[in-house]
Formats: sequence, structure tokens, C-alpha cells
Amino acid sequence: MKEFFKKYSNPYNPGTDDYNILPFQENIDNASKSSAIYNMHMYWTKQDPYVVQKYIEHYTKPGDIVLDAFAGTGMTGVAAMMSGRHAVLCEISPACIHIAKNYTTPIEPRILQKEFNKLIEKCGLEIKPLYKTQCHNCKNDNAQIANTILSDVLRCPRCGVEVLFAGDGRWQKMKEGEKFKHIKCNNCNHEFTKANADFIRVEPIEIRVDCDVCKVKGEKKAKPLNEKDWELYLSIEGGPTKVVHEGDDVWTGYKFEPVERFFNETGTKVYNNMLREQRISYIPPRIIPYWYPKDIIFPKGYNTRQPLKRGITHPYQMFSRRNLIALSILWEHINKIEGENIKDKLKFVFTGILFNSTLQRKWKPDEKGGTLAGTLYIPSLMQERTVLTQYIEKMKSFIENININFDKSNVYLDLCSATKLTNVPTNSVDYAYYDPPYGANINYSELNIMWEAWLGSITDTKDEIIENDAQSKGRQEYEQMMTQALQEAYRVLKPGRWLSIVYSYSDPSMYRSVQRMAHNAGFVDEGEVLHINSAMKTKSQLDSDKTQQRYLVINFKKPKNGERKELNHSGDIELQVINIIKDYLIKHPGRTRDHIYDQVIKSLFTSVKIQTFNLDEILKNFFRKVGDEWFAPGTLLERKQSDESQHELWETSKNESSEKEIILQLQEFLRKHKLVPYSEVREFCLRKLNLPTSLDLNELLESNFIIENGKIRLPNIEEQLSMQDVALQYKKRKILRFLDVGLDHYPDQAELLEWLTFCYENKMYKDGLKLFELIEESSIPEDAYNKAKKIAEVCKLKI
Repeated sequence: MKEFFKKYSNPYNPGTDDYNILPFQENIDNASKSSAIYNMHMYWTKQDPYVVQKYIEHYTKPGDIVLDAFAGTGMTGVAAMMSGRHAVLCEISPACIHIAKNYTTPIEPRILQKEFNKLIEKCGLEIKPLYKTQCHNCKNDNAQIANTILSDVLRCPRCGVEVLFAGDGRWQKMKEGEKFKHIKCNNCNHEFTKANADFIRVEPIEIRVDCDVCKVKGEKKAKPLNEKDWELYLSIEGGPTKVVHEGDDVWTGYKFEPVERFFNETGTKVYNNMLREQRISYIPPRIIPYWYPKDIIFPKGYNTRQPLKRGITHPYQMFSRRNLIALSILWEHINKIEGENIKDKLKFVFTGILFNSTLQRKWKPDEKGGTLAGTLYIPSLMQERTVLTQYIEKMKSFIENININFDKSNVYLDLCSATKLTNVPTNSVDYAYYDPPYGANINYSELNIMWEAWLGSITDTKDEIIENDAQSKGRQEYEQMMTQALQEAYRVLKPGRWLSIVYSYSDPSMYRSVQRMAHNAGFVDEGEVLHINSAMKTKSQLDSDKTQQRYLVINFKKPKNGERKELNHSGDIELQVINIIKDYLIKHPGRTRDHIYDQVIKSLFTSVKIQTFNLDEILKNFFRKVGDEWFAPGTLLERKQSDESQHELWETSKNESSEKEIILQLQEFLRKHKLVPYSEVREFCLRKLNLPTSLDLNELLESNFIIENGKIRLPNIEEQLSMQDVALQYKKRKILRFLDVGLDHYPDQAELLEWLTFCYENKMYKDGLKLFELIEESSIPEDAYNKAKKIAEVCKLKI
């Protein structure tokens, strides 16, 4: 690396250095998760290189050096190359170094294509027979299995009988999109969940056919396994088994014992015939012809516990036998190729299909399937996809998008910890972009072992910056290691230069940790906290109101004069959060929880020391939720900008939730009729708006309108402003909470006096009397006590 810096670094000279770049200030709402570069190889978290490019080009000039000590798949290196900058990428994971190296190392596509064609020709001779079938449409005997659909076989918790997850008519309903949370035992009629049943084995239920003769497509590709298909399956996978666990150690003691039958009658018939013909008592799985990582064991951890129910303790067991054999064939022939760069690229495509070749690939009605990212979870309905087809498809995409502009850029990769950048000189880096692990969010080393087992090099977890009980690392250890990493970033950055850190975490205490870590390292944060929002959401982001949908980016500066930034204590954090949310929702009504959370963190981060707060309790107690959107109290609802069309008063908009649509139309109704008797409003809601039974009309009216003397109307401007005074409501709740169960701190006498006056002014007379009883006459001035006594007497009279 010394030669790298000698060749490309522009040495820092404090006398002539005129760098003075202001912080990047652009929020990004269109980050892509679908670009060709992004999807060249999967990973658990990945930044859009086109977004990182914007940061790099703002903070640096062509020829500068960019550092990413949490390189992951190397997207910072890709972005630097696209910008004509050089990059230093550091990582502790051999899998990440492998991926990043192949992203950032050039190769001539023509040469790669030639070697790839040779590879497929050799491998195809050995792999294709593993997936041979007869086309049920045109009777072509040389068709290929595109997918095999596998279902769990479970044990009924009540009677112990085997139950096929996709059995008893459920499979056809699943293909039509129906989901089953509960499974009914056909023997004893007991209904149970998958989580409450013991796993026995997986069993094939259907295959999809690729036929190069009739080109059968769509659902017509599907066929049940015939006797020849079962015979091939048994010759590869072996006979039916059950998982048995012995001993008390959850991590060891698993074995697979033969059983007499499959759930499928054809499968059982073929199995018995093969036993008789071969004069054996059990058919073992086929021997794997080449090397595979059979000696690598999953480490003890959170994600590695997930496959244990199935008796899986080794990475190789995550594959069907057929796919494992195909992968071993492919890996063997790749390793025989001469030329390290070509071999690396072919391995890159291999690791790119690895997870989608496991039993993790879930079957879905749209036939696309996929794995649950960031886990080792195996679904109950799997889609075993042909290895060779995947490899060919992935290579085609890789060759089409392989070369980024390398002409003016060089990337150096280093397998090292971010806490020890020993090869990077002091004051040598022009900009750093870090996307570090977010506490306990993802257990990278536990997941990356699936790749690293094949690559022959495993992450040294002592250097992993993470919260993980299995590694005896909590928040304190995480903070210590991250602080060391940021101290190293501070050391290698030139004075006056910037470090951008990406974070996404649902617990605000993590952002207090980020503040503490960065400031202890010597950085100061300037400018706004920004967000990167993907135009495409993950399923969890779409389904969950609590999932963080955006990354926050904090820009830290290494000051030239060594100045330090002192943050104020947050004081009453709940009140600060309430006021931030109120102001935000008045300006931007109808925001979801994740947007509100991000806005709170953005507003607090650069001004105060963030303390823990319960966002869900704050929202529930002080704001209005309509569907998945939140509003400030007293705020009238508006239609989304995209919904410009005129609707009849009772016509439901497709762009709004049913609850929101009802409130919108009630507002129109009350604008027209002003003050309306409750009975007429109820009749309108039931007859015209078809009020769903799930909605409580009284609660809906109380939350959104004014009810007086049995009539309903819209709040006027003064009432809206009064309702929006959430600070007043917060103080009321704070006093009541103190009188009921106490607070974290006991108010002093001056505060008790102030609360007593507040209770009197807001007609909380009983509460005022209780507060007066806590005031000590000897602890306050005589005139103050006499005033408090008079207020208490008036409160008593009012009661």
C-alpha cells in the first residue's frame, strides 16, 4: 500500500492547503436497488454507487483518494472509479474482499466469454443429467428440470402423524395466492402453526420443465413427479429420513434416521421397488464427486440457530444434494482454469448464485422466488432452482455490465480491521465514506460463512464490530471498537476533510452512541443530517410501520485546528420530540412513522445529546393516526397530490385508506352542512360511506371533529391551534403521571409551585390540591407559600 500512496497521494501541506468544502446538503429520494451494477452480486446491505458518487464528487476532485474501511461489496470503490478518483477499501470479511475485488478489477469481456463457454461445455456434461426429465407436453426425453418445489413434512403436535405442509388440498390454494398460518392435521383435525410442530424432512411435490423442443411456458411448465422423476430424485437425495436430536446441547447431536415411506404414494412405491431391486435396506444420498466445504461448521450465533430445527449445522447442508453436487462440479472446473483474474471472475459469478441455490429460496405464486435477506431462514415451501441455468443467466448479466471506467482510477483492497489501518499513512486520505455495521442489525460473519466456506477463508470475528451475545459483545464493546475505527479515520484523513457515516437504526440510543463515538474520536458534525431513500422498498419496509425505510447520513469534519464540539444536554427529551413532531406534521401532514422518526433524529443530532425516548408512546398519546399516516391534532386532512380527480361524496379513492377516505368525505359533508346532529352524521357514515365494522364511529368523530350538544362540526382556526398545543397536553400528562406513579426525578419546590398554578389555570383543581400537600412551607419564601395556599383554597371551592 505504500507504493499506492506514493504514486497517487497528494501529500498534505498545511501551509498551502486551501481545501474549504461546505457539507453536502442534498437529501436523496431515488436511490436504486435495481441497477445492473447493484444487482451484479447480492449482499445484506449495499449503498447505491450512483448516490455515493454524488458525495465523492462533492467532497473531492479527480485524482483524490477515497477511503472506505467498511467496504462490504466495494460500492464506494465503484463510485470512486466512476468519478475518476482512487479508492482504498478495507474489510475483515474475505467474502467482501472477494466481491469488492471483482467489482473493481477490469477484465476483457471477450476473453472471459471464451473461457465461460468452455466451462459450461465441460460442466454441462456432468450437471445436466442431474436435472433430466421428460417433457409432459411433447414427451421430449431430454428436457431439463427448471425448478423442483419442495414442501416441509411436519409432525402433528397432538397425534404425532406426519403432515405435508403443502398437502390436503393446500398446494392448489397456495398457487392461487392463499397463505396458511395454521395447518390442519388430517388424522386428528388439530390445527397448529409451523412453529409448534417438529420438522421431519422435505419432500418434492412438483417440478417445472424447461423443454427446448416445445418451449412450454408459464404454469404449463408444472408437472407432478412421475416414477422416473422419483427414481432420479431418490438416486441423488437418498431415501426418506427424519431428524433426530440427542443430548442437551442445541448445537450438536443431530442425525438423520431412515424412515419407511414418503408422504407421496408414488415416491413410496418407487422407493420400495428400488430397495427390492438393489437388495438393500436404505438408499443413501449420492456421493459428491468433487471437493465441497464439508468440514466447515456454523459458528454459534443468532442466525446460525435458524437452521438447527432441520438438523443443519454445516453450510453445505443448506443445499439439496442435487444442487450441492452441481455446485461441486462447477467449482472443480472453475479452479482448473489458468489465469487468476479469469478464475476470480468465474468464482464471483459462482458466489453470486450461491444463496439462490440453497433451500432458502422460497417458492412464491409468481414463480420468482427468493431468499429472506439477512437470515439463514429456510421456508416451508422451497424452490430448488437448477444451478447451471442460474450460472448462465448471472454470467450474461455480469459480462454485459462488467467494466466501469478504470482508465483514471485505481483501487487498493486490504483485508484488515477498520480499527487498525496500519497500512494507511497519517493525513493521506481526501474523503471517507463509511457504511458500518448497525449494532446488532445484521450478523455479517454468520451469514458470510456461506460464501467463505467455499472460498476457504473465514472472517476473524474478534475484529467484527457488532452487538452479538455469542461473541460476548454488547453496546459497550460495539462503542469501543467503533470509536477506535473512527479514531483511525480521523488519523488518516487530511485536516479539514470529511467523513460521511451512514446509519439506519430504530433505537434512538444508537444515535447517542454515534454522537459519542464520533466526538470522542475528534470529529465535529456540520450541516444537516441527510437521508437516502430508496424508490423501491423491501417487503418488510412495505409491511411494517416500524421498519426504517431510509438511511441517515451524518457528515463529520476533521477540524484543522483540533476544535471540539460540545453538545447540550437534551433536557426534557420527550417534550423536545413532541414539539419536533408537531412542527413537522403541521408542515407535512400524513407522514408515516419511519419518516417521523428520521425527522426527530435529524433535528436532535446536531444540537443535543440524544437520550432514549419512546416514539410509539409519544405518537399514541399526542397525535392522530389515520391508516398508516400520522397527523397533528386539530389538522384537517387533505388528499394526496397524486389524487387530483374529483370524486362523488361517497366514492372511495383508491389512493387513500378507508379510514382516511371517510374522514375526508365527512369533512366535505360538514363544510357543506356546518353543524349536523349526531344521528344524521351516523346515518351518512353507514349508508353513504359504508362505514367498516372495524372502525369505531365515536372514536373517529372525537379524534377529528368538535362534538357539542349532540351535534358535530369542524373545528375552527382557534380550536385547531388550541388542539395543536401538544406542549400543554404533555404538561398535563406529566403532572398526572407524577401524581399517579411518580417520575424519574422528583420536582423541586419551585417546580411544584409552578405546577400548582398550571393546574389552577387549566381547571385541574383536584390535582392542584394534591400538589399543594407536597409543598413544604419552610422550604419556600413566605409570600410564595401564601400565594400557593390561596390557589389551593380556590381549587377546593371549585371542587
